[in-house]
Amino acid sequence: MILQLLIAGIVCFVVTLFSIPYFIQFFHKAKIGGQQMHEDVKQHAAKAGTPTMGGFVFVCASLIISLLFAIFLGELTSNFIIIWFVFAMFAIVGFLDDFLKIFRQINQGLTSVQKMLAQIVTGVIAYLIYLHEGGSNLLHIVGIEFNLGWFFIVFVIFWLVGFSNAVNLTDGIDGLATISVVISLIAYGIIAAYQSQFDILLLIVTIIASLLAFFIFNHKPAKIFMGDVGSLALGGLLGIISILLNAEWTLLLIGIVYVFETVSVMLQVSYFKLTHGKRIFRMTPVHHHFELGGLTGKGNPWSEWQVDAFFWSISLVGSIIALIIYFMCI
Repeated sequence: MILQLLIAGIVCFVVTLFSIPYFIQFFHKAKIGGQQMHEDVKQHAAKAGTPTMGGFVFVCASLIISLLFAIFLGELTSNFIIIWFVFAMFAIVGFLDDFLKIFRQINQGLTSVQKMLAQIVTGVIAYLIYLHEGGSNLLHIVGIEFNLGWFFIVFVIFWLVGFSNAVNLTDGIDGLATISVVISLIAYGIIAAYQSQFDILLLIVTIIASLLAFFIFNHKPAKIFMGDVGSLALGGLLGIISILLNAEWTLLLIGIVYVFETVSVMLQVSYFKLTHGKRIFRMTPVHHHFELGGLTGKGNPWSEWQVDAFFWSISLVGSIIALIIYFMCI
């Protein structure tokens, strides 16, 4: 099985690697406008117009290749279908949002209500499939099980929507979200391998391979961004994987970067309203704070590579701690 998983990963890597350049060429030849940049972050000015929606390529590659291998290897299980479905549906939501912004010049894209509603419906359907296939309403926290009953559906929706948007917030500088998610998926790959859940591991391996190929074009200076089609899909993916591995709590550590980014925005908005205009951070999501003034926000600006390295390190440490605690509680 390990050999087959490696082959699936290699195929996904190669397909993504050779597809991305054609996708970039399409944007350039069609003279389609790309990603809009934050005006306050001067080092991003040169990126204006960079092609986006690169997530469409790695999402399609992973979905198609993982499905083919799942059928061939006999791993088309209920867990595989649930994860595949959530990944695909959140990608569709992101694709529509990107499409309206880029191709229809609708700055807002989908409204927040439309996106939220689509994500909630996806979560409800995923939960119903999960329940139909024998899933429980148990929430797992550091080795302890809590029976939430029907309230578990609320948790599923909150978890998927929350982390989908959290990864979306993290996708703000070259390569940050890409490698952060790779690190998170490696951690879940270790848990899936320990549990002998090769159906889940197959999806994890193919998506990691696609992301590594994408990173070749997404690291600084990025030739393409993943867009909402990629970031929303990856966030929803992490949420549903943590649930199906009965390791929901681990995402708070494995996904500590996404949590940090989201909390920074919430704190900034709340503090701004309470103090009538004062700020905690120079800019949020918090990776922009580091770009503008280093660790304290008042020093020398950090380069994108410095911010990336700092956040990737946090992601790695959080993932290692989560794995240590997880295996201690078994």
